[in-house]
Amino acid sequence: MKGYPMKPRVLSLIILAALPVLAPMAAVAMPAIGDVVGTEPVAATAALEAAGCTVDEFEAEDGKIEAKCKDSATGAMMEVYIDPASGAVVDIKAED
Repeated sequence: MKGYPMKPRVLSLIILAALPVLAPMAAVAMPAIGDVVGTEPVAATAALEAAGCTVDEFEAEDGKIEAKCKDSATGAMMEVYIDPASGAVVDIKAED
C-alpha cells in the first residue's frame, strides 16, 4: 500500500495546476436577467464589466437604459436593457 497515499496527492496537484486556467473562464459570463447593475453610468459600467460585458455606450430606449457592450467570452456585441427604477437587467439581446 505504499502507492495509495500518492493518488490523492497527485489529484490535488492536478486540480491546483488547473485552477489558474479554469478560474478566469468561470469568472467571465454575461450578466443575467434580474441582476442588479445600477442606474448610474459608473456603477453600471463596473457591474457589467465585472460580469464580462465591456461597455461601449449607454442610451435611453423604450423607457429603459440600453447598454451596448461586448461579451468578453465570445466577442459578440450585445444590448443589455436595464430598468431605470430598479437598476435590474430586464433583457439581453444580440446587437442589431
